[in-house]
Amino acid sequence: MSFNVLLKKDWKQVSLLWILLVFLGIVAYTLPVWTQMQSFDEQVQDIQMNPDEYAEWFNGDASNASVEELFNPQSSYWIGDLQTLIPYGGVIFLYIIFGFLMASVLIGSERNSQMSDFAMSLPFNRNQLYISKWLIGTSGIVVSTLLGGPLMLWMIHASRYSFLIEGHSLKVAALVGFMLLTGIAVFSLALWMGSFGGEAISQVLWSVVALLFPVGILLLIQGSVISFTQNTERVYSVFERAIESVFLRVISPLANVINVDTYNLYTDNSVWQEFLAVAPLSVLAFIVLSFGFGLLTFNRAPQENNGRFFMFSNWLWFVHLMMVLCFAMLGGIILANIAYSTNSILYVIGFLIGGFLAHLLAKRLLYRFNLQLKS
Repeated sequence: MSFNVLLKKDWKQVSLLWILLVFLGIVAYTLPVWTQMQSFDEQVQDIQMNPDEYAEWFNGDASNASVEELFNPQSSYWIGDLQTLIPYGGVIFLYIIFGFLMASVLIGSERNSQMSDFAMSLPFNRNQLYISKWLIGTSGIVVSTLLGGPLMLWMIHASRYSFLIEGHSLKVAALVGFMLLTGIAVFSLALWMGSFGGEAISQVLWSVVALLFPVGILLLIQGSVISFTQNTERVYSVFERAIESVFLRVISPLANVINVDTYNLYTDNSVWQEFLAVAPLSVLAFIVLSFGFGLLTFNRAPQENNGRFFMFSNWLWFVHLMMVLCFAMLGGIILANIAYSTNSILYVIGFLIGGFLAHLLAKRLLYRFNLQLKS
């Protein structure tokens, strides 16, 4: 049987989301640029029509200020720059949402409807099943970027603010490529989590946990340490270096995203060189790792545990322990910061309360919770 059969099956499952992603991807790249340029127009027009109100910024005469001068960060009055035009955060947020949704439809929803049993009966091995789903989801992210990214660049070049991107087209294109890779990384992560969540909702929840966990666990440990020490400056510096480390950027696409300095990327060559050396390679490494581990766990996921919150029964004790520790630290941090200064006694009380509540939640989710699958 041809591999195209698998692709067609997965396409039918996710076609509406795929088309919506492509459409919204184009909108996410272009609409913020258009609205920001409209805002620029209003500010420029206001300065030109009311020069007296801005006289103090232009040595008494604002009427002769050129448009380029208003966008020069070295001038006395500054409207904005290229960084304010590029919708970096909005596009990545869109890819996170749709990456989670498409992955949950491709794996989790199959388990909800028991279509996964039918898929397993087809003359394909699990590697082929997983690769087909990965290709379908990844193609939506690629197509939306290839349509939206160039259109965004054209809009900026064709506008009266094209001087902002002069000499920086390559850098913007590289950032668009990084956003594409980040979208693929998030989708790969969510698809990997389909091997742990026994249905669609739990898969999304595990995807959120996996995205936040590397950075989140560091923040929880940092908050816990601060609750017991007054040397906050040293603690902050240690954990800041950890969050900015290459290792964390390789294992966490979220850490990679927040460490990209989009403000200075276009003006500081050292920031640009660091971006090229670290960010794209880190996200590529994560894609390879998540895809490889996704194949491994998808092959080993016990089909009989469909519908459970967590598929691997042998690892329930470890997940239970991590849930208790994380919620305990969160409870301790919240309670310790009620006082004006952090209080270690309040932290211990919050730690015990948070851990106990997490224990009850874990018992409910991990050992008793099982969704009713559709027949």
